Amino acid sequence: MDAETSEQVFLDKGKATVSDSDLLVLKLQEYLAAQKAEQELLKEEVNNLTESQHHVIKTQEDMNSKLD
Repeated sequence: MDAETSEQVFLDKGKATVSDSDLLVLKLQEYLAAQKAEQELLKEEVNNLTESQHHVIKTQEDMNSKLD
């Protein structure tokens, strides 16, 4: 199948079918949406870890000040 043909919408018994390139675009859009969702979850995890780390540092500083 050449590039021009693969970019067209074909007619099959009166019904339009999606070309291979259109299917690829749809698959890539789905993949991108899934990656964005995963990235948001990872950002949230990083924020939670950062917050926990700040809490540990504060607790350590409090303990150090009590020892002084």
